[in-house]
Amino acid sequence: MLRYLWLRMILRRSYIPKLTEMDPRESIWRLLLALVILVVLHIAAMHLLENMAFGDALWLTLTTITTVGYGDLSAQTGLGRTITVILLYFGGVFILARVVSDYFDFRVKRRELMLRGLWRWHVNDHIVIINTPNNNAAQYLERLCREFRQTDRFARTPIQVLTTDFPSGLPAVFNELGVIHYTGNANDEQDLDAVNVSEAAHVVLLSRDSTDKSSDIHTFDTLHRLGERTLRGTILAECVDDRERERLTDAGANAVVRPIRAYPGMIVRTLVAPGAEFLFEDFFTSTGNKYTRYDVIVEREHLWSDIVCAFMQKNLGTAIGFIPADIDDDHAVVSNPSPTQQVRPRAIFMLACADRMPSKDQVQKTLRALHEGKGISCQTP
Repeated sequence: MLRYLWLRMILRRSYIPKLTEMDPRESIWRLLLALVILVVLHIAAMHLLENMAFGDALWLTLTTITTVGYGDLSAQTGLGRTITVILLYFGGVFILARVVSDYFDFRVKRRELMLRGLWRWHVNDHIVIINTPNNNAAQYLERLCREFRQTDRFARTPIQVLTTDFPSGLPAVFNELGVIHYTGNANDEQDLDAVNVSEAAHVVLLSRDSTDKSSDIHTFDTLHRLGERTLRGTILAECVDDRERERLTDAGANAVVRPIRAYPGMIVRTLVAPGAEFLFEDFFTSTGNKYTRYDVIVEREHLWSDIVCAFMQKNLGTAIGFIPADIDDDHAVVSNPSPTQQVRPRAIFMLACADRMPSKDQVQKTLRALHEGKGISCQTP
C-alpha cells in the first residue's frame, strides 16, 4: 500500500468538489478573512488605546481569541476592554470555533464525496478508463490496472476511471494500486470535464458488453464527444464488431482492439507498442497465424537458433518455445529461449500460418535433417 502513497499525496493537493451548494472551503476562507480582520483591529486598538507594543498587543490578542488567557497582559481602559469584548469575545472566539467546526465538517464531506466518486481530482498526464464491463467489472478493472502498474512506463502514472458501477466506492484494492474514480458516464459533457480528459496521456474506451455489437454505437458516440475536444493523448477504443473498426478509427480512435476480457494486458501492450494489437488479435482467431504444439524426437542437443533457422528455411513457421526432453511435465514450457542455448526438446511450439500448417512428419523430418546435416546450414557466416 505504501508503494502508491506518493500518488495519493499528489492527488490530495488538488481537489475540486462536485457540489451544488457553495464550496465549504470558500466559506472557511471567508471566515478566516473575517477572523484576520478582527485580529488586526484588536491589535491596533491595544496599541493605540493601551499603549502596548506590537508584540504585546499580538500576544494578548492571540491568547484571548484562543481562550488560553494567561492573564499576564490585559486591557486596562474601559474602552479597550469594551473593544476586546466586542471584537474577540463576541466575534473572534465565535468565528474561530466556526472555522474549526466547518473544517472538520468539510473533511467528513470530502471523504464521503471521494468514496462515492463525486469528487473532481485535478490531475493531468494520466490514464482515463471510460466504462467498465457489465460482468465482473471490479475483477476485470483490477486486472487491467495491475497490468498498467507492472509496466515500467505506467508504473507511476495516475489512473482514473469514469464509470457508474461503483456508487458506493471502489474496492479497497484500488487504493493500493493508486486508482481513483469518478461516478459518471461519457455521455455527459460535465463528466468528461470532471476527469480532465483533455489533459490525459491516454484514454481507454471499454465496451460495456464484449458480445453485444450495439456497444459500438455507444463507443462511436463517446468518440464523437471526445473529438469535440482538443486532446493531448491517444485514444484506444474497444470494438465488438470488426466491421466497425474503420468507422471508429475515422471517429478519432488511435487504436482499435477487440474486447478480450481474458487478456487485459493486450490494452497495455497496445499503448506501449502501437500496432501490437494486430499480432495479439491474430492469435485469438481461427484464421491467420496459430500456435501449434508438435511432439518430436530429437536425438541430441542443438542450438536453439539452428532449430529456428531450420524451420524458417523450410517455410514451416517460427519456433517460439519448447519442452525439454528430460522433464516429464507439459507445463515446463521454455518460451523464447536464448539463441545460443543448447536444447533437446520433446515438444516444440510453432507459430505458423493457418493456410499452410506443417504436418508432424514435416517437422520431424526437418529435425532429422538438421541432426544429419543434410542441406541445412544455419550458422552465421
